Amino acid sequence: MLAAGLVLAVLASGAPLDPREPGEHSVVYRAETVISAPQERVYGLITDFAGYARWNPWVVKAAGGTAPGDEVRVDVLLGSVRMAAKHTVLNGVPGQRFCWKDAGWNAWFVYGQRCRTLTTQPDGTVLVTNELLVDGVLSGGTDLFIGKAMKDGMQAENAALKRTAEAG
Repeated sequence: MLAAGLVLAVLASGAPLDPREPGEHSVVYRAETVISAPQERVYGLITDFAGYARWNPWVVKAAGGTAPGDEVRVDVLLGSVRMAAKHTVLNGVPGQRFCWKDAGWNAWFVYGQRCRTLTTQPDGTVLVTNELLVDGVLSGGTDLFIGKAMKDGMQAENAALKRTAEAG
């Protein structure tokens, strides 16, 4: 009975939807860019999944909700390979931080999570930090086989986000 109560307490706390911090086996990729556009516009582009096909060269198709626990299905380009992926939206800060974690078959072997954090700078520009955390005992293999494609995709996404947001 005590174990069941503990499980219910953990589930009720929202912890399964909190973004994970890097651990012993984590690989973290980070891409940053500064955008001369209002933070609301940048966040709106990140959370407008239907619009991804118009501007995002890495996540070329997306559909789903933006509330914690919602499912998001995407088509992503890893190099020249188009791959379908399923994600679960994590807790974030509306207008400032949007995160999701892998929820497809690969989540059984390696944990993947991506957070995009927006910080308005004193000059009015927005610093966009795009961070991908890969965790678990297979994270090194993931880094070896598709790490470059993930880093390149994040850089391409950030550059396209900048162009699109600044164009208005």
